[in-house]
Amino acid sequence: MAQAADTETRIKVFISYSRADKAFASDLVLGLAACGFAPYIDRQDIAAGEDWEKRLAGLISEADSVVYVITPDSLGSENCAEEFRQAIALRKRVLPVVWRPVDDAAAPPEMKRLNYIFFTGEGRTFAAGLADLAAALRTDIDWIREHTRLAELGRRWSARGRTSELLLRGDDIDAARSWMAGKPIAAPAITDEQADFIKASSDARAETERRARRARTGLLVAVSVAATIFASLAAAAGWMWQAADAAGKDARKSRDAAIAANRSLEGANLRLNARIGLRTPPTGERYFEIAGSWFPIAARYSGSVVRIEVVRFGFSTFGSAFIINGTLVHPDYADETLLLLPELTVDSTSGIGSEAPTLAMPNDVQATLPKPSNAPSGLYVTFPALAETEPLFIDMADDPAAFTPEHMGGIPGFSAMRLKGALPFGARPIELIDVDCSAYQGAAYQPASTLTAETIAMFGVPGTANAQDRGATLFVSEMRDASDPYNLVYSHSTDRGAVGSAVFSLVSGRIAGVHLGSRPPAPGETARTGYGVSLPLLLDVLRSNPFPERPGAPSVCEAQAATPSASP
Repeated sequence: MAQAADTETRIKVFISYSRADKAFASDLVLGLAACGFAPYIDRQDIAAGEDWEKRLAGLISEADSVVYVITPDSLGSENCAEEFRQAIALRKRVLPVVWRPVDDAAAPPEMKRLNYIFFTGEGRTFAAGLADLAAALRTDIDWIREHTRLAELGRRWSARGRTSELLLRGDDIDAARSWMAGKPIAAPAITDEQADFIKASSDARAETERRARRARTGLLVAVSVAATIFASLAAAAGWMWQAADAAGKDARKSRDAAIAANRSLEGANLRLNARIGLRTPPTGERYFEIAGSWFPIAARYSGSVVRIEVVRFGFSTFGSAFIINGTLVHPDYADETLLLLPELTVDSTSGIGSEAPTLAMPNDVQATLPKPSNAPSGLYVTFPALAETEPLFIDMADDPAAFTPEHMGGIPGFSAMRLKGALPFGARPIELIDVDCSAYQGAAYQPASTLTAETIAMFGVPGTANAQDRGATLFVSEMRDASDPYNLVYSHSTDRGAVGSAVFSLVSGRIAGVHLGSRPPAPGETARTGYGVSLPLLLDVLRSNPFPERPGAPSVCEAQAATPSASP
């Protein structure tokens, strides 16, 4: 079984030769096998009445590369000529090897354009030719193997009437499109069938997403949407089961993968069923067009929103924050979940006598008035959109994983604190793919249409007396100015306690910033103005300002661009 499995991973090479050169072809098979390849040749004559082209197409289509043995006999052989034509038609990489001298004029035009590998001639030996051939076969092999795999999938798709059941799914579509874009210069061309197969897969996914959006538009309550999405995802999970079984994958791995997928679906369903309040600015000046866009945000991010309660000096106050994957701060934190929050600390100079302590906040903003508390001092974290769980506790004396400098362009300091204890079911840390880099270009901040004059939303906790009963709130608003990453400006729509909320783009579905507070109306205005800081900017500061023993990490948007699965 080990030998069979090894054969599957080796580079498959079909050797086209004339029967007059059988001895050399056999030596070539042995030599390539010794070099770690999986060579094979057609040792049988074509039987009378046999479908010649179909037979050759089957042999050649399985190969990653085709080696054509050039001799006077092979150039005069109709069988060899047909094998060469089949290889060219299937866009296979063809490597001609010269075994006996030939008149170059006898070679077909397509072959003359290829680079020959010589096993004969002055100073040439079989070993030298074999070494050159092995090096050529290994060039761009990952791309070549994918060429072989996608060609076989495309042929099977065409042979079965181009049925949608055989199309690529999920990340495989993005990987195939990246494969097409990354074609090496010397690699064989992409076939029309491969291009059609990949385009049909991409179109099918787009159509599925369009149908899902149209279906969601007509739903009135989130629970109905949750049922629709859960049913669709469950069907996808069933498809994965069938695909794993058809491919002969190990049963235990398939079962574990399906269990993990179902757990993920259950978590998404829980987040969709969460009670989520909606709030818009009280001006009544315009309608806010969200066209169902808040459903994906609810499904994706309601498990990221947390309510934080700071208890110090016998008083407590609360605010909003969200959890992130530790890699957003530094690769060293890949296995940790961190809490990203602004400085929400109780002023120790107040609270003397009967005076209640105040909450240190930027400019004129205060999240809530502190209240007396008998709980031990520290930071308490709860997930208002998820099932009721015990709060996670953070000791404020613990060192954060990362923090911003004391002075950062006039905005309050931020910390990334380690969470202790198991996350509740349905919790989802913010990932690299969730960060909106569409407008942020480091020091050169370029406003983009996706962040200017568009509908946005903040996900946080409400500031009313019965806040814990209401869960999380989606504060729908409008971006007014995204030209300054230190000062994103938008319509004010939040309650007290929303400081630290994530600011989402309802166009991209990603997080553009972090809400910091609001300002009083300017002369001639009637409503307050909300403001925040760019999330990519904030993460870059955290990534470049670690502890002295830990080197900084590259820009978060550079990391996103270098990760195909995280790119838009």
